[in-house]
Amino acid sequence: MTMWNRRALGTAWTLFLACGVALAQEPAADGDVQARIRTSIDTMITAIEEGNDPMRNRMFFELRIIGNESVPALVELMKDSRVPVREYAVHTVSYIDDPRWIDPVIDLLKNDPEASTRAMACRALARTQDTPILADPGKKAIPQLVQALQNDEEVVQMDAAFALGWFGDSSSRGVLEEAAQSPSELVSWFAKGALADLEFAEKMRQKKQN
Repeated sequence: MTMWNRRALGTAWTLFLACGVALAQEPAADGDVQARIRTSIDTMITAIEEGNDPMRNRMFFELRIIGNESVPALVELMKDSRVPVREYAVHTVSYIDDPRWIDPVIDLLKNDPEASTRAMACRALARTQDTPILADPGKKAIPQLVQALQNDEEVVQMDAAFALGWFGDSSSRGVLEEAAQSPSELVSWFAKGALADLEFAEKMRQKKQN
């Protein structure tokens, strides 16, 4: 892609987002908002089933722009029997600054039959630490992340280790040190990275105290 094409694409994307934000700022009746949510979710599901990633991603942004009012519908979509649909619902809702999605995602991490969905739940829970309004409520996920790191499949263990590093909670040091010695090279690599994240978090806390 040429420099001009990259700039043109970036400009078009910026205009799309700006238009979306402008629409979101216009007052709308509750029925209008719910209709937008339903249309966005239906379109997103169709796009997932058809492999239409650009449209799927557009609905991701649309639901994020709508914001908190999208959360109940996305939480309900997390119960869908289709694995790609419920995983994208988890991915989408985790970018909305609303603590209501945290408990349902923890429940997925505990109980979903698909390892890939449990791994997605780990990544979603890690994102709570990027946003002040989600940071403290998100900490309730730490015990389940520890369980996943100790007992789940490799693909889940990797993301559980990553998430624990992102939390930077000293209580997870022991389980991360154990995972760093895992016979799985991938689990070991993620656990070592998490320990480095934990070390950084502890140094930052010490600086604030001094």
